[in-house]
Formats: sequence, structure tokens, C-alpha cells
Amino acid sequence: MFDIDIEEGKPPLKLPYNLTESPWDAARKFLEKNKLPMTYYEQVSNWISDNTKGASFGQSSGPSQETQGADPWGTGRRYRPGDAAPGAAGTRKLPQRGFVTIIEGNPANAIKIIVEKAQSSNDLTPDEITSLQKLPDQLQNKNDPHPTSEQTSALLKVATTWQQKARVPAIGVLAVLAVAPSFVSATSSGDKDITNLLSEAGILAPKQETANNVVHGIRLLVNLFKTESGRLIVDGTFDQTLQLVRPFASEPESAPQAKALSTLYLNYAVQLLSQAPSSSSQSREARAEVLMRDIAFMLESDNPHAADGDVLHRALAALGTLITLGGEFRQKMKMGISGTLHLAGAKPAAQRQDTQALVAEIRDELR
Repeated sequence: MFDIDIEEGKPPLKLPYNLTESPWDAARKFLEKNKLPMTYYEQVSNWISDNTKGASFGQSSGPSQETQGADPWGTGRRYRPGDAAPGAAGTRKLPQRGFVTIIEGNPANAIKIIVEKAQSSNDLTPDEITSLQKLPDQLQNKNDPHPTSEQTSALLKVATTWQQKARVPAIGVLAVLAVAPSFVSATSSGDKDITNLLSEAGILAPKQETANNVVHGIRLLVNLFKTESGRLIVDGTFDQTLQLVRPFASEPESAPQAKALSTLYLNYAVQLLSQAPSSSSQSREARAEVLMRDIAFMLESDNPHAADGDVLHRALAALGTLITLGGEFRQKMKMGISGTLHLAGAKPAAQRQDTQALVAEIRDELR
């Protein structure tokens, strides 16, 4: 039997537990019986699991001898939802600290399509075609395919001059290549960078013949976070980039598009968190406020694509990461975040276990 403190000043609630029972089932039954929020589901079940490690059937279901003297709550087998479970600090998901890449699709097939069309149209030179035909082998190395400047230039020619629907394969391949330092070097020289090129070519324009140009365009931006040189580009084009993709925050045109955008938001949140020097805190928090508003557009949107489970989870992870920037920033944004959480939490995908855990951590941060 465990004691669970829910409200200050009131007696703890009793959570019965048998070692033959699943911690998840015990947590669910406890929350349902006491009409408590399911946002506590993962926390309570993890706490049960951590406090019964090493116990076997016939033993007490309390903490083992090794953990009894190290109870961080000082209350024996008592737990308060929202507190971190003993020894379970690694289970917390916020803040996110790693950048995410999106390497999807069949670039070898895309290159084949480009080459076949270019050979019949003479849009690319024989040397450019030959260079592209070498790319499939290079793309076996997904971490850094080492594209040459000629390969990148040929793909950019296709991506910016062919008809809208015909551009999709080239933009898709460019997105995969964006993880490479040589790609950044080839697309960001002089006064131009890849964000300018995407903008001027209309690759991120809304309501195209196909939503896939935007999907791959945003994935390209996401993958720039893989390298230090790429992160310098997305940092320097923060305002321009968010302005370009903002139309898709509340009105994404497909689920992959929304997933790419929520990943971009998450990467920007991680980058802002990593920019820790106090001398830049004011500008960092100003950017975080802009980013949080765009994330809120997505989380509050009634567009079905924005309600996708992965989209919702990554957008919440981005929001949760941003609120760890500091107490003053958190208090400033608290009221707006609470409203956003309420609307996001009403979506069916928000009932996913990992998403409920994220929401619970965000609410903990807001206390």
C-alpha cells in the first residue's frame, strides 16, 4: 500500500499494489477510482515501478533496503504527483537538448527521376548529370554524404527552375544533403544563403500544386541543425525562416508538412536553450516569445493535420523546452501557455501516454 499526496493539508490517498500486478494497471485504476487527471499516469506508474525494484512475490511492496535511507521526500512510501521519482531523473523529457533530423524518402529513386527528365530536356549539362548519378552511393552515408558543389548546384537548378510539381524530387534530395557541412558551404556563400534561395524560388509558398515542396523545404531547414555551420545559418535567419513557415503553423496542408514544422520548432527551441550566456538573454527570450506564439498557433489549430500525434508531441516538446529558459520568462508566458495546454489537451492525440507525460511536466514547470 502506497500513500499518494494530492492536495496539501489533506490526508494522502491509498494506492494498493500487489507485486503480481502491472504498475501501469495499478496507476490507471488508482487515477480512475479517485477521478484524478490521467496526466499523472506515467509518473505514478514509474514511481511504483522504481519503488518495487528488487522485490519479489511474498515480500513487502515498499522500497528496498538500499532505497529506504535515501527517500527524497522524507515520507517513506509517500509520493506527490509532479515530483521526480527516485532514481528516475532520466525519465524526464524536458528540456529537450538534442537536435532532430528527418531523413526520409527514397533519394536514389528521386535522382533517377531527375536524371531521366534532364536527359530528355537538356536542362542539365552532361557533367551535371554524371555528378548526380554518383550521389546514390554517397547517400549510403546518411550522416554526411559529402555532396560536391556541382551536385548541389545541379539540384538547386532543378529545384528553382522546373515546374512546381517537377521540383519535388530535387528538393527532397537537397533536404537529405542538408546534414552535410559541404552542403552548407555550397549554399551559403556571399550575400546568399539557402533560406534566401528557398524564399526567392517560392519553394515555401503556400497552396502550391503539391504540398510536398514545402514538406521537403522545411525538412531541409530542420536538417541544417545537424552541423555547427548549419546552425549558424538557421540562427542568422531566425526571423526570416519563421516568417516563411508561419502560414503552415495554423493551416498545415498535410501531416508530413506539420510534422516537419513541429520538428523545426523543436530544433529552434533546443538551440535557444543552448545559447546560455547572460549577455544575450534579452534577445534570446525575445526570440523565444516569437517562437512560442508560433508553436501556440499550431497547438491551438483545429486543422486535422495539426492534430497528428507526432506533430502534437513535438510541438509540446518545443513549448516545454522553451519554458525552461528561466523563471521570469516562464511567469511572463504562463497565462498564455495554460490556455494553449487546455486546447491542445482536448485533442484525441493528446491522450497518448508519452504526450500526457509531456503535458504533466509542462504543468509542473508552470507551478
